[in-house]
Parts: sequence; structure tokens; C-alpha cells
Amino acid sequence: MFFRNLTLYRFHRDVAEDLTRLAEALADHRLRPCGSMELFTHGFVPPIGRGEEAALTHAVQACTWFVLGAEEKLLPAAVVNDELHHRVQKIAEEQGRKVGGRERKRMKEDLLNEFLPRAFVRSSRTAAYVDTANLWLVMDTASRKTAELMLTNIREALGSFPAVPLAPEEGPRVLMTDWLANGTLPAGLALGDEVELRDPSSNVGAIARCRREDLESEEIKEHLRNGKQVYQLGLVFDERISFVLGEDLVLRKVKFLDLVLDQLDESAADAAAEQDARFALFTLELQRLLAKLDEWFGLAVDAPLHLHGEAAPAGMRAAERAARTLQDNAEKGGYGLTITTGDGEHIASFGAGEHDPLLEKAAEHVRLTGKASISGVQRHFRIGYNRAARLIEELEKQGVVSTPDAKGARSVLDPAPA
Repeated sequence: MFFRNLTLYRFHRDVAEDLTRLAEALADHRLRPCGSMELFTHGFVPPIGRGEEAALTHAVQACTWFVLGAEEKLLPAAVVNDELHHRVQKIAEEQGRKVGGRERKRMKEDLLNEFLPRAFVRSSRTAAYVDTANLWLVMDTASRKTAELMLTNIREALGSFPAVPLAPEEGPRVLMTDWLANGTLPAGLALGDEVELRDPSSNVGAIARCRREDLESEEIKEHLRNGKQVYQLGLVFDERISFVLGEDLVLRKVKFLDLVLDQLDESAADAAAEQDARFALFTLELQRLLAKLDEWFGLAVDAPLHLHGEAAPAGMRAAERAARTLQDNAEKGGYGLTITTGDGEHIASFGAGEHDPLLEKAAEHVRLTGKASISGVQRHFRIGYNRAARLIEELEKQGVVSTPDAKGARSVLDPAPA
């Protein structure tokens, strides 16, 4: 039951509490057979087993697996149009008149009603699971349309489900281009053998797609030197999972490697026990990978506010984004700003005259590594992209790093002594 594609959404911890009634909510939204005059139906089906008695959810620790099913009548437009044309021609020959637009439309509706009960039915299944501990909705699809259909059905069942698409602080395209161009892959991540490069200057820019290719070859480097950026990149995580990561942060062609598959117990008593073991292993492996996505791209939705190294009280978490906006405005506008609680408790100060407490550590880091990239600082200190960018800009003012060259790269002007 390993998913082949991963479309990811996040939800707030308050929503996780509502998901405890997911099994009960889905019970009223089972998939029913497509009626004789229906084009399609959709509803939930059991992830393990079949029949009305089978459960619509399967939980392992904090992860709950469920499946959206659909039945669709196959009624090709070409078949309907051919028969319509034949009948229009017959009227013209037998009655000696032309068929008008309204009559043609009515005839087409009659044809649909005539053909629909005899049409073949195609079934489809889309699996998903929610991780209430780490606040993920994971769907086995690369199609945004299918993902939205899944969300619509969950919301209809629960009444409300405010899950949102990923909103990375670090631009995936910029970060993946940096990984490929400069070899700055995070620890545990290795290049695969697939990449899609595009010229971002226009919608009709050149596109290069490479498969089963050495991504460190001179050919790939030449594309990057010519200004192309990475839109999809094949990666291998910890020698356990291979996948193709897109700029939309959809993981395609997900494959679990031998280190994972060797852990499966082939002595399962029955098919249900085997499926249960596979789901448990699958979710445990993905928890590690998705935690790293959080780290690489800044995807966390429920993290406490951190300003000047101190965490804000839990009640301030919902204000994190607003506080960051205030901080940006204060620094750009050149004025100071202080955040306090209603009781006057000091939360943070920033703006004019204030310096990030990580500045000295960032300077030490770039001197020791000899690399002055925003993504490198972000990963090392596990901070957001905007804060890392401000640190690099301040180091530029202090003469520690250079200004960006034509390719956006900086060099260290004040390296650590040998």
C-alpha cells in the first residue's frame, strides 16, 4: 500500500482534535454504486477489506488511513456526437429539413439519457492519511484536482476541515537549484538520476528533461550556467526513499528502497496483517522525511514564535506571522519596535539599533565553511529564509562576505585564520 505520489497539506493542532471523530464522520459518506442516470459518484471505501462491515479508517498510532472511492460512467463524447450526427442526417434525408440548434441540443440530451444506463463504469481509488501528531494530510496523488476532490469530501464529512497547501519560507525552485549547482545538499540527501530544468525568463522558455542521467555531469552544469533553474529534482533520502521533488513540493515517483523493504515481515498471518505492517512502516519512514521537509523549506504551522532566541508563550503562537511582518516593516522603515503582552511582559524588541543575536555565529559559520549562501545559513541554524537573508546582508555590510555576483553567488572576504 505504499503511496507512489505525495500531495501534502497542513492543518492546525486545534483541527487535529476534531479528527478523532473521522471514522464516525466518514460512515455517513460511504461510496454508493453509480445510479443508472448518474455520470459519477464518490464516497469513502474501506482501506482494508471489503463490504459494509469493513471499517472506513485504519489507525496506527497518530496516523489514520482512509480511501476515497469514485465510480464514473464511461461515455465518450465522440460516441455521442457520432450518433447525433447520424440522426441529424437521417432527419434531413427523410423530412427534408435542417435541425436547429435548440432541437440539436434536445436530441443530444435524449442521447445521453439513452446511453447512460448502458455505459461502462470505471472505478478509482485515492488513498490518504492524516498524521495528528505532526499535522500532515498526505494524499497519494500528484493531481491538484484529485487532491481538491479529496478535501471537498473530507470537509463534507466533518463539516469543516481547514487544511491548507504548503507555504514554504524558502522558494523550492531556488533551493533545489542551489543544491544542484553548488552541491549544498542537506545531510542525508543525495542526488538521484532525474531533473527538469527550465528557463524561468518566460512561459515559453527552454525546457530540459533528463532521466537516468548523472546530475553532476558537465551537460547539466552547462544548462545551469545558461540560466535554467530546477523545477523537478530526483533525490534519495538517507538511502531509504527515492523520489522526484517538484517546485510545487509534490513528491512524485516515491519508492522505498531495500533498507526499508528488508524490514517487512513476510510471515504475516493474513493479508490484513500484512497491510497493517506495511502502513505502520510506511508512516514511520515518511515521518522522518516530512520532518526534514519542514527543516529544509520552513513549513511548520504550529511552531512557537522565536525572536532573539527566546520562545514566546504558547498563546502567542497564532501571532507568529503577524510578528514577523511587524519585524520586517520595522527594520525596513528604520524604526524600533517592542512587543509586550497585555500585562506588560516583554516579548521581543527589534528594529533600529537592534542586531540579530545569531550574527556573530553566522559570521563564524561562513568563515569556517568558506561558503556564504542564504540556504546554508538557514539550514545550519534552522531558521526562516528571511532571517537568514538579513544575516547575510548584514555580513555583507560588515565586509565579511561579498556582494552577489552575476549568478547570485557570494564569496567570503574575511575567512577564518588557517
